[in-house]
Formats: sequence, structure tokens, C-alpha cells
Amino acid sequence: MKGGQRMRKAALRRYMVYRMKLLELYHLHLLHKALAEGDAPNNEMGQNGRDFAETVRTAALSWFVTLVDKSRDGLNVFDLWRSLFPKDRAKVDAVWAAIEPQWKYLRDFRNKVGFHAAEPLNYYRAQAHIFEHPQEIEKAVEAFLTLADEFRKREEKELPDFVPEVEECLLDVECALSIRVDRPWFKRALILPRGNWRRSFS
Repeated sequence: MKGGQRMRKAALRRYMVYRMKLLELYHLHLLHKALAEGDAPNNEMGQNGRDFAETVRTAALSWFVTLVDKSRDGLNVFDLWRSLFPKDRAKVDAVWAAIEPQWKYLRDFRNKVGFHAAEPLNYYRAQAHIFEHPQEIEKAVEAFLTLADEFRKREEKELPDFVPEVEECLLDVECALSIRVDRPWFKRALILPRGNWRRSFS
């Protein structure tokens, strides 16, 4: 396999992981909205939907930061998008431009409030900027979700090798780990088409 083919293969497999994480972000985003506008689950704490929504918001925002993290160990969806949708580099750059002014604060929020619990002063300092600039944060998240949804809808036409690579990747995982991957989940996630999958390990 040539270098370009290896890079394409790796990018498509990384894109599969991104699509899995994107679905989780969609779920968290929709749960937050539903809880903020509706009732809470039955609970003995006497908390309402808005209380639950604040918890889900912390998780959703932290998930978002993980998707857009450009650090060495991050997913770095921007380079992935530029690789797989090269004619849309300007759109990708515009989304990063919407996020970049808030990036330091978003990363601090994820690290000190969302995924790790910092000592109180740093915890509240990281939380304060997010609460004080809700419109800027919302604008950044919406810009990302809008472009992510556009690319998702264009996958079938513009990434014809994505589904075959997903099927091969899942087969590799099954063979390497001697497990069975839940392919119906990938169909419900709209990563695999809603027909019969072509390859599986049994």
C-alpha cells in the first residue's frame, strides 16, 4: 500500500471514531435542550429539568471540546475535515475562527470542570468565563454542528470509500480482539447503511 493510500485509510478510520463521538454530542445537545424545556426524571432530590440540564450542559460542552481539540492527543477534527473535504477548507477555517477566541476558556472548562475536578478557585474561574459569555460559546458550538451536519449529509456522495473502510475496520477489530461489534448500532448511527453489512467476524 502506497503512502497516500495509507494516509487515506487512517483518515477514514479516524473519521469513523469522530462520527461515533459526534453522535454522542448530538445526544447530549438534544438532551440538554429537552431537559431545559421540560420536566426532570423522577428524583428524591427535588431537582427540576433545568437542574438536570446544567449537568448535561457540562458534559456536552466537554464532549464538544474533545472533538475540536487540536492538541497532539486530541481528535483534531479540523485536519481530518480538511483531508477528507479538501474543497471546503475555507468553511473549516471559518468554523475554527469562530471557536479560536474562546478556545483557551473552553479547554480550561473541560479540563477543570468537565472531565477533571480542579480545586475550588480554579474550578469556578474556569466556569465563570463560560457563564459570562454564553452567546459567544453558543455561536462557536452552533458553527461546528452546522458544518458537521453538512459533511455528514455529503458522506455518501463525497466519501464513497468510507463505508467499505468502516466494514474493514470493524472486521479488523473483531479479529484482533476476538469480539463481535454491534453493527446494528452503526446502522442506527447512520455510519453503516441500513441494509445488510457485507463483512463480519463470527
